[in-house]
Amino acid sequence: MNTALKIILVDKNTGRSAMLRRALQDKGHEVICRMDSSANLRESNEMTHADVVIVNSDIPDDEVFANLTEVNKTKPKPIVMFTEESNSEMTSSAIKSGVNAYIVDGLEENRVQPIIDVAMARFREFQALKDELDATRNQLSERKTVEKAKGILMKHKNISEDDAYQSLRKVAMDKNKRIVDVSESVINAFELLD
Repeated sequence: MNTALKIILVDKNTGRSAMLRRALQDKGHEVICRMDSSANLRESNEMTHADVVIVNSDIPDDEVFANLTEVNKTKPKPIVMFTEESNSEMTSSAIKSGVNAYIVDGLEENRVQPIIDVAMARFREFQALKDELDATRNQLSERKTVEKAKGILMKHKNISEDDAYQSLRKVAMDKNKRIVDVSESVINAFELLD
């Protein structure tokens, strides 16, 4: 049995959205917010604890993609888009705006759950890659800060690189701080003096 999901559904077609809502409820999910347009999607996404956003649009326009991009910037989650028509520009816009499953001419009740499953798996994979990239960027930034502080100490105290590092390390241990925090303090202190 799949985990029950809370879903934001964007679809201006009332009949179609009723059918989709029923298909989702049959799988144990709950549509916690149904919207006729994506205009307030970011606000609805921030106010609710939705797990997934489903957009059902005959022909998605730039506004829809812009609103999906905002969702991904503020409170990202898996996004599924069903559309009746598509072209390469729409497909590209969907990918750039963070759509995890883009289905053209294919809203069939029995396919909804597998599509959501794929979107959630892609979303988790993308988030893991993004987190790994952020961590790597952070490590690189911290390393640059430590290197800069070592350079300042080497120049102003006329010591070796290893001695500069050991100085930073000792202060970090004595003050129970991270070496990067001590390095930032050294950089800030010398910027004040210059």
